[in-house]
Formats: sequence, C-alpha cells, structure tokens
Amino acid sequence: MGVDLGSDRSRRRIDRAAGAVLQAQRDISEWLEARRGDDRFIRFGNHFRILDGVLSEMLAALAGGVDSLREPGEGGASYDGCRSVETMLTVVRRTFDWYRERYDQRLDERLGPILLAADELIRSCWSQPFAALQRPAPTGPLAYVDPRFNAFAVTRSSVPAPLRPPARTDAVDEAVRALLRELPIPAIALPEWATRQAWWLAPAAHETGHHVQRDLVPGLPDLTRAALDHAVRAASGGDAELAAQWSGWQAELFADAFSAVMIAGAAAWTVDELEHAAPARLAGLPPPGHPYPPPLVRRALLGELVRRVRGEHPAAHQPALVAAHPRGVLTTVAAAEAWLAGTDAARPTAAELRRHLAVVPAVAEALLALPIGATTLLAAAGVDPAWFDPGGRIASWTGALRSDPVPISPHARRTRPAARLAVQAGVAAHLAATDAQLDDLHHRLAALLRTCGEPGVLAGPPPPGDVAVLATRLTTWLLARGETLSADADLSADADLSADAEMSAEAEMKVR
Repeated sequence: MGVDLGSDRSRRRIDRAAGAVLQAQRDISEWLEARRGDDRFIRFGNHFRILDGVLSEMLAALAGGVDSLREPGEGGASYDGCRSVETMLTVVRRTFDWYRERYDQRLDERLGPILLAADELIRSCWSQPFAALQRPAPTGPLAYVDPRFNAFAVTRSSVPAPLRPPARTDAVDEAVRALLRELPIPAIALPEWATRQAWWLAPAAHETGHHVQRDLVPGLPDLTRAALDHAVRAASGGDAELAAQWSGWQAELFADAFSAVMIAGAAAWTVDELEHAAPARLAGLPPPGHPYPPPLVRRALLGELVRRVRGEHPAAHQPALVAAHPRGVLTTVAAAEAWLAGTDAARPTAAELRRHLAVVPAVAEALLALPIGATTLLAAAGVDPAWFDPGGRIASWTGALRSDPVPISPHARRTRPAARLAVQAGVAAHLAATDAQLDDLHHRLAALLRTCGEPGVLAGPPPPGDVAVLATRLTTWLLARGETLSADADLSADADLSADAEMSAEAEMKVR
C-alpha cells in the first residue's frame, strides 16, 4: 500500500483545518447574533461585544495561519502547522463554551426564570456604588446556577471550578484557564435551590461585593485591610495579633458589609442560615488562613452592620426582620456572649471568641465608614432609613408579596434599588409564611424581581479601542504558544499572562 506524501495530501489536511476554523467562526457568530436579538440576554450586550471582539480576532488569526500553510513546502510541516492551529482552536472553543453554557441557562425552563431575576438583583447591587461615585460601571458579573456549590464569585483572577486541575493538567486546560482569568467578564455561581426558593438569591449581594471591591476604586482591598487593622488596634481589648486576624478576613468582611448595605436584614438572615450549626461548630475557631471569622462572630457582625444600615441605635434589639426568625438568631454581641456563657460546648474557645466579639462594634463602624472615593461604603449604597420603618417600603412590599398579582406599581419597580428591596421583602415574607405558601411566594418573588430595575444594560459599553487592545493582546499570546500547546507540553499552573513579554505595561487593557 502506497503512502501519499504529495501536495494533494497536504492540501486536504489544510482544507480540513480551515474548515474547522470556519465552522467555529460560524458557530460563534450565529450564537452571538441569536442572543443579541433575544430579550432574555438584553442585559449582556457589552459582554457580547467583548467576547465577539476577542474570539473573532483569535479565529481570524488562526484562519490566516492555515492559509499560510498553503505555501509550497514539506508536507509534514503542514501537518504540524495544522495540529498547532487545531489545538489553539480547541482553546478558543472551550473558552467560548464555558461562557455559552452559563449564558444559555437562561433558555432553560427551570433555570431561566430565576436567572433573569438574579440578573436584576445583581445589576441593582452592581450599578449603585458606581452611580454614587459618578463613574461608569465596568462590564459586571454573569450569574449562573451551579448545583455543586453554595454561592461563590468567580473573579477575573480566579479559576472557575470546572477547570481546576487535581494536580497537573494539559497545556490546553492551562491556556483556557489563562484566558478566563484575562477576559473582563466575572461570574457569580448561585445555589441550585434558588430555583425553588427565590429568596435564596440574597447571597448574590455578597458575591457581587467581591467584584465591587476589585473594580470600584483602585486599592480597595488594601484600604479595607488597613481600616480593619486600625479599628481593631484602637478598640478596647484590641491588639496587633487580633488586628492581624481581622485584616486577613478583609475580602469576606467587605463582601459581608456590602451585602448589609445592599439588602440589610436579608444579608443577616443569609449568614445566619448558612452558618447555623451544632454548638461546637458555632463556637469553633477558624484555622490560620481561613477567609471568614468564627461563625458566632460573623453572625454578630452582620447584626451590628444591619442595625447601623437601618439607622437604629447600636444598643437596640435585633432588627424586626431577623427577630421574626422562628428559630431565633444570634445577631447581637450581647446575645452571642450570653450564648457563650450558657453553652458547655463553647468553653474551650469562649475566651478567644469574647476577644473577637469585643471588637465587633468597632469593626462594623470601620467597614461602613470605609472611604470610597469622596464618600463612604454606607453613603455610596444610597440607603433610605425610611425603607425600614414599620410602614415603610420593605414592610409594604412584604405584604404585597402575599397577593397575586403583586400590587406594586410599575413606577416603583423601575428604580435602581427595587430589586434589592424586593429580595429583602421576599426574605421577610418567607420567614412568616407557612410551608403551603412557600411555592406561590417563590413564583411571585421571582416574577417581581424580573420586572425590577431601570431600563438599560448591566453596564455601559467599553471603549472600542480597549476591546481591540485586549483582543490583540490575547491573540498574540495564543499564537505565541501554538507549538507548545500542540505538543501538549506542561504549562505552569501559576504562570500568569501578565508575566509574558506580550503583557507589557503599554499594552495593558483598560476594559474592566
């Protein structure tokens, strides 16, 4: 049997690679075109501009690479070139697929309705602080449902869970990881049970806070850390060791404070529910490097934050929303200390927990007074204390959610804080509802959230030049690794695009 080593064989091989690139161009273009014309994706127009700009340039470069292989030369070299192109194409395809699967959950009969509701809550939380500072909001987070986890944020610098390797992985995996780190489209994973209990969208406020901390003003994590360090050192009973522990929790404490200023008592309820456990766990101390304070301390901190957001005196009793909780909630420092005194399981850690509880009021004050540009975190939230009055907006919306249709005017729904108020009302309504009423409440809350918010998109359009710079930078990076990728060589898991020569300061992308 003869072996065809001639030009026809090379041509057919090149045609096959060219066809694969062309098909990817068609698939991505058709998907983007269809989603742009679908109202379920109306908030994501600027996400799609970024994906289109980056992926189109990458695919155009791969198509050009295939064409260059048609120059006369040794046949085996054309095969090597095709393998390289097809491996890079796999990176592009898998990056696109990661996003496509999460956007397209909005087409699912079960997931779609709750994600459209989540989009409005996240948009309400996301846009508020940027509007307060009169700054254009960046592209903003993409929500999706992940049945494996509680809510979590997938930031621009973190690696999505499906791509985390157990120890080592192949070059394609690492390249996809790198691109997902660089594309300016962060994500928020929501718990699956939110599809049946819409009040469980409340954790999205905390997760949005993680993205806000990274994008609102430069150096905000460092400012948070410094504010915590100063507050704890200055507090009665505080010292350098205690300050170091609180400073190490800065990311989660900022997100907790952000959720408190966004959704007040609903944030306290969320933390109470997620942290509720047997006495030994509630009284447990976190290991070094753990991102959260002890559960008992965190719950008390949320109570202190919420009382201040509601405009209540720090010595006041628990907020009415949380006090209605049928199981009772440890949301005051005094209540936490009383629980410690009466719980045998807490004795081994009681002294250390009391040290933390003693500085909780100072920490709450410091977080809410955190400087955000020319204002503070609390002021940037645009909170109206009248919302929390007995006859205020939250109480009236809580009552409205017991009726079908929900008697809330279109004008009231079309405001920036509407979705945040709605989820607070939903949490309050579900705490007072019977089991038989919960399913109807879920559907009413989800439907209300979907109609909340101002007209517009998640954020304003990024400058076209910035998208072009990003597309060129990432395309250059991908092409430079074609041969390495095709050989399936190791890519260091801790390698970052910014360390490469292509990632010079002059080429840094301004799109966020």
